Amino acid sequence: MRPNRKPHISLLIFIAIALSLWLPRGLALDRFVTPDQPKWLIRSANFFLALAQRDFAHTFQREHPGVMVMWAGAAAFLVKYPAYVTLGPGQHDRLPQFHLLLSDMGLNPLDLLKTGRGFMVAGIVITLALAFLEAARLIGLLPAMLGFLLITFDPFLVALSRLLHLDGLVSALMLLSLLAWLSFLYQGNRTRDLALSAAAAGMSWLTKSPAFFLLPFIGLTCLIEINRIWQNEKTFPKSLLWRLFKAALLWSGIAVILFILLFPAMWVDPLHTLAQIFGGAANYAYEGHDSITFFDGRVYSAGIPDWRFYPVNYFWRATPPTLLGLALLVIALLLPRKFPLTQAQRLSALHLGLLAILFTVFITFGAKKFDRYLLPVFAPLDLLAALGWFAILLVIQPETAGRPNWRRLGITALLSLIVVFQGISALSTYPYYFDYFNPLAGGSARAPQVM
Repeated sequence: MRPNRKPHISLLIFIAIALSLWLPRGLALDRFVTPDQPKWLIRSANFFLALAQRDFAHTFQREHPGVMVMWAGAAAFLVKYPAYVTLGPGQHDRLPQFHLLLSDMGLNPLDLLKTGRGFMVAGIVITLALAFLEAARLIGLLPAMLGFLLITFDPFLVALSRLLHLDGLVSALMLLSLLAWLSFLYQGNRTRDLALSAAAAGMSWLTKSPAFFLLPFIGLTCLIEINRIWQNEKTFPKSLLWRLFKAALLWSGIAVILFILLFPAMWVDPLHTLAQIFGGAANYAYEGHDSITFFDGRVYSAGIPDWRFYPVNYFWRATPPTLLGLALLVIALLLPRKFPLTQAQRLSALHLGLLAILFTVFITFGAKKFDRYLLPVFAPLDLLAALGWFAILLVIQPETAGRPNWRRLGITALLSLIVVFQGISALSTYPYYFDYFNPLAGGSARAPQVM
C-alpha cells in the first residue's frame, strides 16, 4: 500500500480483506468430507506421533509430500487429543481401523478433521492477506482490492481452501511467493520481500511437489528483467545480472533452508526423502490414474491425453466477472494509449499471465489429471481480471471529468456490481462450493454431461 496512506486506514483495509477471505472459507467446516481428507487425517496422526517419538524418518508419509498439511493436522491432534502420542495405535494406514480406534478413545474423527481444516483455513487466509499487501504495492490499492475480492469469492478457490488437503494451500503460497518476488524486483529491492517470497516458496514445496515449478519460473523473471533493461538501455546490464544472480541465489538458499527445517525427514535421510518425492512426481506424470476418469463425455481408464482438459476445466470453473475482466485486460494491453496502465501493472500482468500459461502447459504433460491440479492459476487470473476492470475504469465516462463526485459514484457502483456478481457465484452454493459451474458453459445442469 502507499506509504503516505494513514496507518490506521491501511490497517482497516487489511483487516477487512482478511475477514472477507475468511468468511466463505471458515464456516460450516464439518458439513461434508471429501474422499482424500480422511487419508490426510491419518497421515497427520502418524506425523504427530513421529514428531513426539523423535522418529523423524516417519514424518515422510507421502510423496506429495504434504508436510504443511500434516503440520495443520498434527496441530488438531495437539489441541483436541494430545494423549494420542501415548495411547495411539502407532504408524499405520488402515482407515476403518483408525476410525474405530478413535471412537474407542472417545474421539470424533469429524471433530478432529474440522479442527485441522480450521488451521488450514487460518494459514491460507494469512498467506492471501500477505499476498494482498504485496499486490497493493505492485499494482495499486484499488485493483489489488478488487482482485482479492474476486479471489475471496472465487467458488473453486473457496471450495479447495476449506479442506485438510494440498491444493488450496499450495496455490496461496505460490501466489504469495510470486507477488513478493515481483515486489522485490520492481518496488525497491527490499530484502524482506525477497525473504517472504523465498519462505512462501519453501513452504509451497513442502506442500506439493508441482510447486517446484517456481524455481525455473523465478529464473525466467530474471531473464525477462535483463532483456527489458537491455531493450531500454541498449547495453548489456552486467551489474543487474550480478545483482539478480545474488538475489536468486539468496532466494533459493532461504527456500531450501526452510524446506529442510520444517521437514524432519530431511534431517535424517535427505537423499532417500527427495528420491521418493521426485520419484512419485515422475510416476504421476507417466502412469496416470489408478481409476477411471470421466471428461467431455468419455471415460478414460488411465491418463487423459486430451490437451483441452485444463482449458475446458478452467472455463467450467471460472466465473463470468473473471472471464469478462480477462477479456477487457487483453483489449487494454492491445490498446496501451487508450488504457493507460502503469509500467508496474503491465509488468505484473506479464508475469501473472506467464505463470498461468506455463503452469497449465507444465501440468498438461502429466498423465494424471484432475481439475484441482489447475488451482494455482485461478488467483493470478482473478488478479489479471481485476486489472482488466480497472483499465476500463480509467477511461469510463470521460465527459464527467468535471464532475468527480458523479464519476466516483459510477465507479463505486460498477465495482460493487462486479463483487456482488462474484459473491453470488460462490454464496449460491454455500457451503458446497464444488457444486458451482460456470453458467456461461451451462452451469450445474449441463456439467454432468461433460465433467
